[in-house]
Amino acid sequence: MAYKSVEDLRKHRVFYNFLEISKIPRQTFFEKEVSDFILNWAKKLGLEVHQDEKNNLLIRKPATLGYENKKPIVIQAHIDMVCEKRPEVEHDFRKDSIKLILEGDILSTGNRTTLGADDGIGVAMAMAILEDKNLKHPPVDVILTTAEEEDMSGALNINKSWFNTNRLINIDHVVDTEIIAGSCGGVGVDLKFPVEHTKKTDNYKGYQIKISGLRGGHSGEDIHKGRANANVLLANLLNLLREKINFLISDLKGGNFRLAIPREAHVTVALEEKDIDILKNIVKNFESEAKKIYEETAVDLKIEVSAENLAENLLSKNTVDKIIDAIILSPNGVSSMIGSLNVVESSCNLGEVYIKENHVYLVTEIRATFDKNRDYIYNKIALIGKYLGGELRAFSAYPSWVYKAHSNLRDTANKVYSEIFGENIKTLAVHAGLECGCFVDKIQGDMDAISIGPNAWDLHSPNERLSVSSTEKVYKFLTKVLENLD
Repeated sequence: MAYKSVEDLRKHRVFYNFLEISKIPRQTFFEKEVSDFILNWAKKLGLEVHQDEKNNLLIRKPATLGYENKKPIVIQAHIDMVCEKRPEVEHDFRKDSIKLILEGDILSTGNRTTLGADDGIGVAMAMAILEDKNLKHPPVDVILTTAEEEDMSGALNINKSWFNTNRLINIDHVVDTEIIAGSCGGVGVDLKFPVEHTKKTDNYKGYQIKISGLRGGHSGEDIHKGRANANVLLANLLNLLREKINFLISDLKGGNFRLAIPREAHVTVALEEKDIDILKNIVKNFESEAKKIYEETAVDLKIEVSAENLAENLLSKNTVDKIIDAIILSPNGVSSMIGSLNVVESSCNLGEVYIKENHVYLVTEIRATFDKNRDYIYNKIALIGKYLGGELRAFSAYPSWVYKAHSNLRDTANKVYSEIFGENIKTLAVHAGLECGCFVDKIQGDMDAISIGPNAWDLHSPNERLSVSSTEKVYKFLTKVLENLD
């Protein structure tokens, strides 16, 4: 069905629900308002609903006639969203609604902010199933979780009693021709160094170097796509500069979130006036070379130099060298592959670099299917801390969901997809953290799970986009899977 406007999308219940929850801020750790909205919505439908201290929700819908004796199925999605915006955009993710734009088949924010289809569209599908009285299905338990985009603490803290079945459909994937049957685990890592200061002198001039226009993206699903990391580019540039001129640093910041590939970074350097032309020439040549390297993935790359005021206290030469060394030595990008699946097995994303309370912080997200490879990357970062005098902290760890060769639920989904669309659906593991891994130890018996979802692109960035027709396709697929479960 063709839709002429965003409001026209309300004709379809999935999009109606998505538009409703898009009015409510859904930043991670601040999901209370949207959780309460869905809680009251479910109560009005007369459904059994539970909300825990993490604002997770369990909503139970009885089986339809003829399906009462079939085993229940869990449908699961997360209600929080990544909050990224372009620097020039004024948007408060704690207060403002997401402003949506429909262009043909594509729903987006016009490249202003993240869309929140990750995973709002999964929540909206679950809501549509709960409210539709004409569907055929076994008992359906919808579990909606919080904090997925930060530390998965919502899923990790769900009570085991919420599960009375071992089969689960997660709606948090972004390709409608694929079934996900495994995902990586992950852990965040803070590496911090104490800074030393020195007083600025009258012969120092301040200049800001700003890297912008990078594509960014999801730190797991896009890590293998050759997208530039602004923090890494900045460190490489500073490394070249220190070979030619003496400078100190007044201010430094790169990236906004460890789970997003950094799109911007900037540094304010203090240098003598005689070195300004050298600075500008090195930056110009570096930008030219970077554009050649990333001509396919960073077409809008810019590196700008502008005059900037300096702080009274500058970072010392020793601190500057440590920062540059630490970033250059930090692992970033793909570490290893699963050959048989042609999927990334382990990687890391140096997502944030910033100065706070007399320390410089480097924040990395490590992802890996196997704990040994996660530990290998962690130990690399630990060695940087050891030799450069930094402190290390691991946080927000979550488990992997290991691929299994056989799955009854997957067999049913494969059969249904083939019957509806006349082609086979692909099965693979994904290099992203899905909450399925958090449920393995909470479910009695072997968990039988799949993850599906509509076509979406550039998650965790303001370029996030969602296909309307693909959303309709996946919802049809999902309802037919429910109808055909044993």
